[in-house]
Amino acid sequence: MTTELKSWVPSQEPQLELGPARWNGTTVVSDVSVEGAQRLIGIGLVERLVLEQVDGKQSVADIQQSLQEDGVALPESKIVTVLNKFAFFGIIQRPFAVAHGTRQVDAASLHGPTAREDQVTASKQQGGFLSLWKQMPRLGTKPVFTILAILAVVGVGALVVTVPYAFAVLKNAELPYIAIGVVSAILWSTIVTITHENAHAAVFNAYSNREPYLALTRFGIILMPNTHMPGISLMQSKRKIAVIAAGPLTSLMLAIVPVAFFWASETQNVQTIIATCVLLDAIIIGLGISFFPNTDATRILETASGVDQIQAVATRTLTRKYRLPSSLPKKTRVAVRAYPVLLLATIGIWLAVIGWAIRLILS
Repeated sequence: MTTELKSWVPSQEPQLELGPARWNGTTVVSDVSVEGAQRLIGIGLVERLVLEQVDGKQSVADIQQSLQEDGVALPESKIVTVLNKFAFFGIIQRPFAVAHGTRQVDAASLHGPTAREDQVTASKQQGGFLSLWKQMPRLGTKPVFTILAILAVVGVGALVVTVPYAFAVLKNAELPYIAIGVVSAILWSTIVTITHENAHAAVFNAYSNREPYLALTRFGIILMPNTHMPGISLMQSKRKIAVIAAGPLTSLMLAIVPVAFFWASETQNVQTIIATCVLLDAIIIGLGISFFPNTDATRILETASGVDQIQAVATRTLTRKYRLPSSLPKKTRVAVRAYPVLLLATIGIWLAVIGWAIRLILS
């Protein structure tokens, strides 16, 4: 290696965004980007260790020595290869000027990650109810988010108290009003779900200044609303958890509305319609905060533990297709081992709830 390369002192690009490390079952990965760019670049553990040493003060030789002192022995050629990759993608400042060769890669930085194959996305220029998040910029502030959390707790209590009475009302209800209630409940749940997704989007935009947009995710043949948030993997865990939690907290807050109407109504037929809305609310919210794959509760667990797609990682680790290195953080190892137990417990709880509901209706 030439003396010139050894003495190269690399510097990070200003406003570099480096997301938290995540375990995907086989390796540790992170996403990196630069503020103002939409592109996300995935890097591995070695690349992250090198990037964290780039401070505009250390040369390649210094970086190698620092890594070695931390117990990571890398040849200078490997470090230079990683730094060249970073320079090519504009993650670190380029020590060279070229007329050709990087224009295409720089132009590509304006394009964010595409939606997954199982997602159908709406246009970024969507308006109306689908872009309600643009009218909710304060949801990402601590006072408003705190109020939301308090109202969500009220919503939990209201549902717990009201659900048994709603079942009792439906037990003696007339079929035509139950049918009207089902239609009303579906319409109400659609409004709640879209508001739920807009809450995710509002907090995400407040924390990242990146543009979210509505998507539909295929769950088998069923299309489920979802918010496409390119760049959420760059957020620090605490903020990412807030983004994920904003949705179910909003749903719980809105659950207060049908509960209030239920207790305010004095007519049996009106109560029947509203009771259906209350029960469907409870079911959808309950599913969202259960530890089934891809629910908000599971995503919060993934974020807190630093695991990608924990249901797949946990299953393959349990069947010994993946190994779980002891060098991983304790919270990661505990979450991977615990998830199958949480999933089984969730299934058991839901079976118990279904049994309770059937007994309540038939009694």
